[in-house]
Amino acid sequence: MKIELVSAESPEIIMNLFQYYIYDMSEYTKFDPNPDGTFTVDERVVQLSIYWNDPKHYPYLILVDGEMAGFSLLRKFPLDQAYFDIGQFFVLRKYKHLGVGREAFKLSVNKHPGRWITRVLPNNDGAYKFWEKVILEVAAEVPVVRKELYMGKEMIYFYYNV
Repeated sequence: MKIELVSAESPEIIMNLFQYYIYDMSEYTKFDPNPDGTFTVDERVVQLSIYWNDPKHYPYLILVDGEMAGFSLLRKFPLDQAYFDIGQFFVLRKYKHLGVGREAFKLSVNKHPGRWITRVLPNNDGAYKFWEKVILEVAAEVPVVRKELYMGKEMIYFYYNV
């Protein structure tokens, strides 16, 4: 299985995949579908277009054997530009538990070595366990983990260096 991270040249594919990310996250965020049954991006909440308009944002597609498997949206953290941040990270369900997320994460942070922040919702136990495990595999030292507010919501922050 060949896992690649490629630059997402235009937003259309990410925008299409993003509704599946929102759907998956609805288990934790309690987002409802739109009246037409879709989960669309509210640009007031998640500014996806900035990933193609700001040089401090890095949109990537995750490919498995040349097929779309998800996305990795990286950026300089808006509250502290000294850190890179995983804005959103998503792997399609058919690729979960196959090592795709782990490898895509490693490819992501290795493209941008330095200081990193990864945030997770406190009630998302699966994501917490995933991030805790894969961050330890790439971090130069044991990450600092603490609860902080982000956009008015409590989140768990991992601080680490790659």
